[in-house]
Amino acid sequence: VKLTSDFPKKLTRLYMALHTGHASLNKHLHWIGITNRPSCPHCGDIEETVFHFLTICPHYCHECHALIGALGRKATSIPFLLTKPEATPHLVKYINATGRLKTTFGEVRLPRIPANELPPFGNPLVSGIPAVYMSY
Repeated sequence: VKLTSDFPKKLTRLYMALHTGHASLNKHLHWIGITNRPSCPHCGDIEETVFHFLTICPHYCHECHALIGALGRKATSIPFLLTKPEATPHLVKYINATGRLKTTFGEVRLPRIPANELPPFGNPLVSGIPAVYMSY
């Protein structure tokens, strides 16, 4: 919850949905009676869970490669992706690139920091938010 305290509502909703498993992925949609099967639309009989969607679905291998390229092996850790500030911009880029959650969340944006609150050059953090969030 601390990580999302400065997030826009849409980004907070996304993080809470992923963290609780209540994202609009087929496993959850099947559980609440919206879809007939919990399986991934691209992988046959494999359940479409948050873990499957974020880390191993071959349909999103290009997006996953970009995530791993940015974060290394930690990109396969759901706790890392959902709790570490440095993962947020890369996770949001992944979510937007896949388009899988666009129906529910639309295009997800990162929080913006006003220009007068930008850190001095070389200082990577402002209020615990990594500099990658900032637009110079």
